Amino acid sequence: MQFIPKLWFVGTLLLVVNQYTVLAQTDVALLKDLADENKKSVDALILYPSETRLAILEATKYPEVFIKMQDMREKTSAAFRTLLEDFPRSTQEVFYDLSRYPGLTAVLVQQKNKPDALRKALEVLPDSKREDAYGVVTWQMPTFVQINDLNQTTRRAFDRLIAGYSAPAQQAFEHLLGLPEVIDLLNEDLRFSILVGETYRDNPAWVIQKMDSLNLAVARSQAEELENWKTSLENDPDAKAELQSAAKEYATENGYKTDEYSGDDLYYNGEYYDQDDPIVLHHYYNPYPYWYGYPWWDSYPRWRPYPWWWDCGGYFQPHGMVVVYFPSYYFMHWYFDRPYHHEHYNHLSTHFVNHYDGHRHSGTTITMGVRDWHDRNRAVISDDFLSDKTRLPERLKEYGQFETGRQTYNAKNPKTPVSQEEYLDKNMRKYPDLQRSREAAKTEIKRENEINQEKRSDWAPPKAPAKPEPAPTPSTERPPRIEPTPAPMPPSRERTKTDNPAQRIHTKEPWSLPDEAKDYHRQKWEESRPVPRQPQQTRPSNPAPAPKREVKPPNKVNAPAQKGKNSGRGN
Repeated sequence: MQFIPKLWFVGTLLLVVNQYTVLAQTDVALLKDLADENKKSVDALILYPSETRLAILEATKYPEVFIKMQDMREKTSAAFRTLLEDFPRSTQEVFYDLSRYPGLTAVLVQQKNKPDALRKALEVLPDSKREDAYGVVTWQMPTFVQINDLNQTTRRAFDRLIAGYSAPAQQAFEHLLGLPEVIDLLNEDLRFSILVGETYRDNPAWVIQKMDSLNLAVARSQAEELENWKTSLENDPDAKAELQSAAKEYATENGYKTDEYSGDDLYYNGEYYDQDDPIVLHHYYNPYPYWYGYPWWDSYPRWRPYPWWWDCGGYFQPHGMVVVYFPSYYFMHWYFDRPYHHEHYNHLSTHFVNHYDGHRHSGTTITMGVRDWHDRNRAVISDDFLSDKTRLPERLKEYGQFETGRQTYNAKNPKTPVSQEEYLDKNMRKYPDLQRSREAAKTEIKRENEINQEKRSDWAPPKAPAKPEPAPTPSTERPPRIEPTPAPMPPSRERTKTDNPAQRIHTKEPWSLPDEAKDYHRQKWEESRPVPRQPQQTRPSNPAPAPKREVKPPNKVNAPAQKGKNSGRGN
C-alpha cells in the first residue's frame, strides 16, 4: 500500500462521532466542528491493516509518550547526522539506506573482519546497491561501530520510556516504530490524538467495530476511484501527454534524470519489474528509522525511498506513461502552486479539477490537492468557476496568466506587493472570467460563513443581546482635593521589636508571607548585576572621618578671603 499523507482518518473520526450517542449533543457538535477544520491532519488510519489500526488506537490513549518520543528523536537524529556530516553525499545515502534494515548494522559490526560474511549480510539490498554498500562498509567501519553504539543507547532509552505502561501499550508503540510517518503525524496533530484516545477509551469495542466496517467501505471506494482515474486519463490523450511533460519537469526540478533509472530498484535494463516482486516490496517498504529520520536533503517528509516517478503516479515506457496510482500529495502541491502550469498544461489542470469535482468528499491526493489550491485562492475562484464545464480549460488558463502576472508585478515591486483582489481591480478588463468568479465567490463566502455560524450554534452558548447601559449622571459636587501621598521613609537600620515575623503575626501590624517564586526570579536576575559595597552592619568603635566634600572655586569678584587650607572640609 502506498503511503498517502494526511488522509481519511479525520473523516473516520467524524463518522464515529456522528454515531457516538454516549456523548452529549453539544460535545458531538464540537468534535464534528474540529474534525471539519482538520480533514487532512492525520494519516489514513482505516486503510491500514487491522493490527496497525489497533496499535494506533491503543497508543493514542497515552499522548504524552508521543511528546517524549519526539524529544528523543530530536537528539538522536542530530547525533546521527553529526556522525555522517563529513562524508560526501553519496556515502551518506548509503548510511541512510542501510539504516532502514533493522539489525543490519549490528550484524555488519559483528562480521567486520569477514568479507564473505559482510557480502552475505548485504544481500538484503537489491543487486544494484550491494557493491557500493560493501565499499562504504569496509572503508567506514569505525562509523558503523559508532552508529551501532547509538542504536543501543536509543533502544535502552526507549525501553525505559515505555516501561511503566501496560503490555498492550508497549506492544502498540513497538509496532508503530515500523511506521514512523504515523508517529510523526499523531505527534504533529496531538489534539486529535487525544480526541481519538478518549473516544477509544470510552467504548473500545464499538470503535473497533466501526473502524473495521469503514475499512472495507473506504478501500472499495478508493479502488473504484483509482480505476476511474486510470480510465479517464486513457480517454484524454492531451491530459495524459501533459501529465508526462509535467512529471519530467518535476523530476528535473528535484534533481532527477528522467532518461536514466540508475539506482531505481524497479527497473532492470529498462524493463519494469512486477510490483509483486517480494524483493522489491521488501526494499521499498522498509522505512527510514523514526529515531534518525529521512535524509536531511529531502525537501518534504519521505519516509520511504520510492523512485522519482512514484510521485507522478506512473512510470514511463517507450510508448508512453503507464498510470499505476494517484499522483502524490507533494506532486499535487508542486503542480498547483506554480500558476504557469495552468497556462501551459491547461488540459491537465482541467482533468484534475474535473476529477476533484466528481469526488469532492474523497480523501485521495488529487481531491486534497485541488481543495487546498481552491482554499488558497478562495477570493477569486468560486465554486461555479470549477463546477461549470463550459470553457473550463480557457478559464484555468486565464487564472494561470493572472497569477503569473501578479507574481511578476510583486517581484518588481517588493515594497508594495498587491493581493489578488487588488491586482484584479487594476486589470478587470484583462481577466473577465476571474472578475465574474470573484463576484460569485463573495456570495459563496458569505453563505459559508452563515452556515458555519449555524454549526457553531449547535454547541456554543447563544449570544445574549447586549443591553445599553445608562449614561452616567453628571455630578455638580466639587471633587475632593487629593493630597499628595508622602514618599515612604526608608527603613531604619535599627532593629525594631516587630522585625521578627513570629512576633508580628500576634500584633495588629499587617503581615504577608513572601512570594517565593518572585523572590527566586528576582534573586536570579540580580545575580548578574554588580553588587554595590554595603556599609558595615555594626557601628564601629572609632567612627571613620566624614568624606571630603568638593568645593567649587569662588567667584573672583565676590569671593571672600580664604582663612586656611582646611576651610573647605565639611563639619
